Amino acid sequence: MQSTYEIPGLLVEKSRSRSGKHVLNSTVFIYKKSQGLVPYSKFVTSEEKIKPMYARGEAKLVKVRVEHGDFIIHSLFIRNFKGVVKGYISIINHRGELVYRAKYNNGFVAKSTGNPVYAWLTRLFLNTMKIPVLNTKLGDEK
Repeated sequence: MQSTYEIPGLLVEKSRSRSGKHVLNSTVFIYKKSQGLVPYSKFVTSEEKIKPMYARGEAKLVKVRVEHGDFIIHSLFIRNFKGVVKGYISIINHRGELVYRAKYNNGFVAKSTGNPVYAWLTRLFLNTMKIPVLNTKLGDEK
């Protein structure tokens, strides 16, 4: 018998400033052992529309249902007027606890907090989403 958990308060947003110089993208993925990386939309139990950070776009708080052993990958990226992309990739376990976070700064990915055992999920996310990476310092290098 698999026990299920509901994880609330995950931000999914796509917005841009009035001038179009600043852009925010935030998304959620679920990692299941049997299926790999799956978009959150298959596991949503509720969605609540909220005000986005920037003037144009949409944002919502989602609640997802996961099983024991699943991981939630929450990412948030902001591109500024100079074209510099900054953000973070958070790994959340099935109980809703943040177990690992990596920050992304214009192609450089570094461990921010958590146990580096979960760095492989960050690498999987970056490869799957084809996010350009110049160098990594995730804590699991030898």
